[in-house]
Amino acid sequence: MLRIYICPKCYNFRMVSKRPDAICLHCGNKLDICNINYVDYINMTQKKRNEFREDYKRRVMLYAEKMQHSDQEKSESTFL
Repeated sequence: MLRIYICPKCYNFRMVSKRPDAICLHCGNKLDICNINYVDYINMTQKKRNEFREDYKRRVMLYAEKMQHSDQEKSESTFL
């Protein structure tokens, strides 16, 4: 079964079969599995793929910001 992966660093898609530890062919980063299946991805227009990519980028950036904020709070609380 083919699965769709996306790179959290350069946001390129990759289709991979039977490989949970897939890497990006563009930057070498470990890929995240997408929550869309192969058939849905193949049937998506380029516009829909770009929208999916932009939504993923937004979620990754929000998560990174949240983790950074959490780390700052932890380091500040250790000085008190």
